[in-house]
Amino acid sequence: MSKQSSAATPLVTHREFKLLLRPEKFPTRRALLEFNEMLESIASKLGVHYEPVESIDSQLRIVQFYDTKNEDLRRNKLIFRVRQIRQGCWPDDSWELTFKCRAPEYDKAARFDTNTTFTKLQKKKFKEELIRGETPGTMRSIYSNNVIVEYPGIDVGSFPISRLMEALPHLQTLGLDPNETLCVVAGAKVFEIQATLGNFSFGHGVTAHATLALWARPVPDRFEPLVAEFGYSTHVLGTEKEDKAQAAADDFFKALQLPLADWLASGSTKTALIYGDEERVG
Repeated sequence: MSKQSSAATPLVTHREFKLLLRPEKFPTRRALLEFNEMLESIASKLGVHYEPVESIDSQLRIVQFYDTKNEDLRRNKLIFRVRQIRQGCWPDDSWELTFKCRAPEYDKAARFDTNTTFTKLQKKKFKEELIRGETPGTMRSIYSNNVIVEYPGIDVGSFPISRLMEALPHLQTLGLDPNETLCVVAGAKVFEIQATLGNFSFGHGVTAHATLALWARPVPDRFEPLVAEFGYSTHVLGTEKEDKAQAAADDFFKALQLPLADWLASGSTKTALIYGDEERVG
């Protein structure tokens, strides 16, 4: 189960299991439905209760990552993401700003102070992210200390990192040049189509929503998927009985990779693909 540290550092609130899948497997909505049917069959064979949703509904999100030209945030295991959700194709009236410290070491992620100057708007999550190891059927952990702020009317162009430092004071302790400019990583604007597939039950009150997110380029007149990610997330309840259920979620994640071996894509996370560095975790 997840590692816990001292009371002075965050405790894991969520355990998020992620598998990158080959994008060409999802050319149409029908392919998504067939994947969900296969997922139900695999879960049944592995003895895990899975209840697909009656009707798959998807939402569109516009995603961009920001960093300096020298990747100063990335080098410090930091990620700044801007995302706008579009419900039924209509854009929300606010943007989701996410800042996270993501690292293989729990203590490194936990030490980062994610407090912002938007105390009434911020929401925090400390996640243990479970990704596959070097071979199918294996698993490794990375830790992600997140703060999310819903903010209206932002300028999505380039801006000095000093503006981010004003909102996130702990950045000022890292020795970064406040005059460096943040701009969109690789100039990439990504369309993310996310669908809720169903719900797993691992016992002792531990459940998980299963989702599939497909990243695509906004290319006129054609659909050009970049990568797909299947995932499910359990909430850490903090009860004595949940360890067995969390272990069942681990075992299922490792076992699921074997029948999906031909579906698995290389790389660790979607963010790493945007940075063009599939080997570096983050």
